[in-house]
Amino acid sequence: MRLVLALLALLPLAALASDRPDPGLMWNRTGLPLVFPLQVKTASGADFVVTLTNTETDEPALAAYIRGGTFFRVLVPPGTFRLRFDYGTAWDSEEERFADQRSLRLTKPLTFETRGIGRKAGHLVDLTDMNLGQDTALAPQVREQVYCQVSRTEITPNCPLGDDTCEPRDKSDGYTSPYDIAPRYDYARESYTRLCD
Repeated sequence: MRLVLALLALLPLAALASDRPDPGLMWNRTGLPLVFPLQVKTASGADFVVTLTNTETDEPALAAYIRGGTFFRVLVPPGTFRLRFDYGTAWDSEEERFADQRSLRLTKPLTFETRGIGRKAGHLVDLTDMNLGQDTALAPQVREQVYCQVSRTEITPNCPLGDDTCEPRDKSDGYTSPYDIAPRYDYARESYTRLCD
């Protein structure tokens, strides 16, 4: 009998959990492109909503939903933002968020910006040491993550080297001669992003 009552008590929580948002971006009110990485590490036991608030206007800029204990990264717009994490186990709605909600605010604002050529400065926030039952927690670990945009060019000859009888193709992917001569090489360019050393 106790088992049946316990299962009946969990049914409303299961219904609420199934209505929770998908992980990732909920909304972006800035109108700016989302290009800078924000990674958040959490422990299982609660879900989180991170809200970024513009430090100059005090307006909410972006919100994203995090499933506790799973890998999470979202791209955010450029700027300096204050971060608030609302968390709980029973999702209510986007307006009310969690029925059993608690909140944590980072004391220092975080800046997301480009540094030099091809370097994007983002952040990693580690909340895995939080005591989810308390309004206060151990200070979150925050560290900068800088990503480098790297380009690579691959040059492929249209004709074997030393073969003067070979006629190059008329079209090339990457180069058009100003003298209307068919190119002897094709150029393929590839760009990717990685953590900087």
